[in-house]
Amino acid sequence: MNAGNTPGYLLAQIESALLRAFPSKTKLEMMLRHQFSKNLEEIARGEDLTEIVYKVALYFDAKNKLGNLLDGALNENPGNYELKQLYSEKFKISPSLLSILFPLPNNIIEAMQQAYQACCPNNLWDDWENELPDSFYEILEKLDDTPQGTDNEKPIVQFVARLLKTGDIPEQTAEKLKQWIKQNANNVSDLLPQTSSQSQNHQQPNLDAQPYLLVKVDPSKQYHQQRQPNYQVSACFIPDISNYDYLRNHQNCKILETPPADGESEQDLFSIEDLPKLIEFFLDQLIKYSREYDDKLRIVFFLPYALLNYEIERIEIKENNQSIPIGSEYCVIFRSIGRLKNYKHQGKWLRKWRQVQNLCQTICLANFAFSNFEDWSELYSHLEQINAIVVKLNHPPCEEKLKAIDRAAIPVTLWLRQNNFTTINCKQALDQLLNCQINQLPEKVKEQRLQAFPKAKKKQEHIGHHLALLWEDPDLLPPQINYTTL
Repeated sequence: MNAGNTPGYLLAQIESALLRAFPSKTKLEMMLRHQFSKNLEEIARGEDLTEIVYKVALYFDAKNKLGNLLDGALNENPGNYELKQLYSEKFKISPSLLSILFPLPNNIIEAMQQAYQACCPNNLWDDWENELPDSFYEILEKLDDTPQGTDNEKPIVQFVARLLKTGDIPEQTAEKLKQWIKQNANNVSDLLPQTSSQSQNHQQPNLDAQPYLLVKVDPSKQYHQQRQPNYQVSACFIPDISNYDYLRNHQNCKILETPPADGESEQDLFSIEDLPKLIEFFLDQLIKYSREYDDKLRIVFFLPYALLNYEIERIEIKENNQSIPIGSEYCVIFRSIGRLKNYKHQGKWLRKWRQVQNLCQTICLANFAFSNFEDWSELYSHLEQINAIVVKLNHPPCEEKLKAIDRAAIPVTLWLRQNNFTTINCKQALDQLLNCQINQLPEKVKEQRLQAFPKAKKKQEHIGHHLALLWEDPDLLPPQINYTTL
């Protein structure tokens, strides 16, 4: 962009996206303060938000920093659809790349500049050019003007490959960028050369793969017309989460069959009592797709608020006349189905999940916020004030509290379905459980459930009977499933 010469239509698009991303003066003030250490009053004054945003855009345009403004806005609100569309439509790049990169890690612009220089024709950088672009948006502008090379790779694909080679990218982001290259490059082997051991084992199963079974339980349209609530149930199997992108790469996700419902209903609707047979039906299908899933499988249930306190993890799976609770055999975690339906807090959710990832190797006890509020509004206010990311509840949350947790975009929530124990110290047992790294918590919960399994036969108390874990990973979502009448 040339300072002060940005086309009017583009300025209008930028202003519209900013208004949708920051719908109040306070949110706009926060973005400018957080991303640029600037006070809004120094840039634009007034009461009309549309006029203020217009003045902010003109201020950055005059300094030739509109790209920085957009990068900062997307850093502050990385889940915003309109901001992503600005980048995606102008530069013809997939929103999934933006989801991987934003919020941008600290000091990544230097690595991006190195990658951009390496992408210049003939690997030459002309010293007479004004200066290196200092925003991702401006780098995309320059790449957009770069002709495609003889290697038949788009400049943006070459740029991402060069960015990986700088070695300055966080490990988790780097892995996602590698997957993005595999999905978008014409010659993956040229950009991500295999090691000799990888070549030798190309046909071997990935023993480090993390498989997932995603089960979605959605209240049917007839929910309020039935005496007994009925649900649409669907499931999909992901053999290796590292090869899955819910937005772009569905090839490695297997949509599982759902059995016909009993009765004469025109729709296949299921009651909660049907869940055991449904789970067994889904598990029986997995052997067709993977022989290595068994001991590492994670089962994720996407549930309505009314079912998040239902003891699904204690549903028993029968085999050879023996029954074992599903939560004792597999790692079972829960998700709110509310986050799949026009969820308004995606940006905050994504930011908080990135915080969880950055703290994944720290001890849970040092990060968990403890909440003992009776009223949902007090709970929400507390979570917002302390900017909580992981929460331990003292009591099973009612539906209103679960809604407040969704509204606060909390990624991880742990609670006991009951805590009126007489033979064990509930607090001490929970503290022992939480004396682990955050990324280990799902498996530690499974261990507690497994320890509790034999005690149930003897009617002995154990927290493993009652643990519920919400583990809201915004990157692990089911693909769009077209129901017939499930």
